[in-house]
Amino acid sequence: MRTLAIGDIHGCLVPLKKLWETIDPQPEDCIIFMGDYVDRGPECKAVIDFLIRLQMQDLNIIFLSGNHEEKFALARINYIELEQWRAAWGGTETLESYGSGDMKDVLDSHWEFIRTCRPHYETDTHIFVHANLEADVPLYEQLPFTVIHKKFGKPKPHMSGKIMVCGHTAQESHVPLNLGHAVCIDTDVGRGGWLTCLHVETGSYWQTNFDGDLREGLI
Repeated sequence: MRTLAIGDIHGCLVPLKKLWETIDPQPEDCIIFMGDYVDRGPECKAVIDFLIRLQMQDLNIIFLSGNHEEKFALARINYIELEQWRAAWGGTETLESYGSGDMKDVLDSHWEFIRTCRPHYETDTHIFVHANLEADVPLYEQLPFTVIHKKFGKPKPHMSGKIMVCGHTAQESHVPLNLGHAVCIDTDVGRGGWLTCLHVETGSYWQTNFDGDLREGLI
C-alpha cells in the first residue's frame, strides 16, 4: 500500500493526466488530493470531470477542499465575491472553461463534488490539510481559516506528533518544501511550475508539467 498526496492542480489537466499515468494507482493505495482544483489553469471544468470519474473507480481517494473551492462556492451566491474571484483569483479562467463564462453553466454534479470535499484527513502518522495547522490545537478544533487559508510560513510541530502534509503556499523553487514535521507540495503548476505527487512513506515524489516532462526527487 502507498499513501500518495497530489498537490494543487489549478485547472491543469495535461500535467494531471501525465502524473496519474505515471503513479498508476492501485486499489490498495490511498490517494489524497490536496485541494485547489480550479482557477488559473485553462481546463478547470475538465479537471473536475476527470476527478469525478476517478470517484467511480475502485480506488481509495480522498478529496480535500482548498480556498479556491471555497471562493468558487461563495462567488455563486454573492456578487462581490464573484467580482473578486474573477478579478484576482483566476475565476475568469474557471468560468471560461465551462463555455460561455457564466456561473449558470457550472454543472450540478460539480457543485456536489465541491460540497463533499473534506477539510482534512488523518492517518496514524500524518495529517493532510490544504493549507496549515495551528500547532497547539487538536485537528477537529482547527478553524476553517487555518486549514484552507493560512500560509505555510514556519509552522511548529503539531501537538499530535504527526507530520503535516499540505499545499496552498506555492513554492517558487517548484520543488516540495520539507521541514521534517511539515511538508508543502504546492509546486505552482497553475503559474508555470510543476504538479507534484508525494509518496508519503518513502519521501520520493514525481512531478509533471504542461510540456509533458516528468521528473522525480526525494524530499
